[in-house]
Amino acid sequence: MAESVTDQIVADLRERAVELFPRRGELRNIRIVGHTPKSDHFIYDLVADFANCSERIAAKVYRPGKLGAQHTRNQAQSEYKNVEYVYGKFSENGLHGVPRPLGNFSALGAVVTEKIQGLPLQSMMMKAALLPGYDDSAMLRDAASKAGEWLRNFHHLTADAPQIFDPQQLLGELETLCTNCRGEGLDDEAIQMILTGARAWLNKAKKSIPSSAVLNEFTPLNIVVAEDGVGVCDYGKMSTHGASFNDAATFLASVEALEKYPFCDRNITQRVQESFMEAYGASAPEQAILRVLKMKALLSMFARGRGVKESAVRKKVMWATVMKRFIQQAASRSLAPAA
Repeated sequence: MAESVTDQIVADLRERAVELFPRRGELRNIRIVGHTPKSDHFIYDLVADFANCSERIAAKVYRPGKLGAQHTRNQAQSEYKNVEYVYGKFSENGLHGVPRPLGNFSALGAVVTEKIQGLPLQSMMMKAALLPGYDDSAMLRDAASKAGEWLRNFHHLTADAPQIFDPQQLLGELETLCTNCRGEGLDDEAIQMILTGARAWLNKAKKSIPSSAVLNEFTPLNIVVAEDGVGVCDYGKMSTHGASFNDAATFLASVEALEKYPFCDRNITQRVQESFMEAYGASAPEQAILRVLKMKALLSMFARGRGVKESAVRKKVMWATVMKRFIQQAASRSLAPAA
């Protein structure tokens, strides 16, 4: 199925390549040079060879799954509209970091764009942790800062009217998550520390918070660091309206969660979070909300578990033990009593 879809994509691109990439000369060939399987889609890496240069193209092909072909087409159509909308906003303001859509391929259950070439921020962090001398102490800070700038621009360009912030609702959601995590081994002392700290920080919160389009998956794994900045390639879970801080909190939680690996120390994750926050530009009251939203995101990760088979009891116990210790440490740092 995926092979026939890629054949149709390649055939379409061959017909329009010179129009899509003017001043590149005559098209010589379009090649599929690799693919990456994901849980619900494939990412195909294509190269268009012209007389003067080559261009990279990414084709995301959704898997039909149990919900059928129409659901796949709907997913592709939704993501195509999202990337087209965000690309238009960034282009109008002379900003980069969003892949250019190369046509509407949603009838094939696919999204085709120019490829942003670079290294995922998470890979940079892993290399800095594992390879002595890889990070010069400025490289990660610079990449994290650019990620903060990108997200700030994204939220500014898609901004909507501020929405009322209800701290009691957030505390209720946090309490529910703590209860769910108790089944995974989170003890009462840690839960009490999380809820008490959250209440203290939310006393500093504003009555309204920014709203905008929300990516819902702004993580180091989905942020590509290129030579001239950073880019985000996946808009499949984007919603056009939501609380802007959810994206920032997801990023901060995803960075901090990397500490569960013994080789990724606090020095690296803290450096990335600080640089990101400085560039994102949240005020002190906004940072108080972000502390609590970050803990909510971390607890959600803990509650979901590792996703291994029920028969793999030993792995589940090890995962729960590591995550319980990590959550306790994260709560102690992020939700310590506010001054």
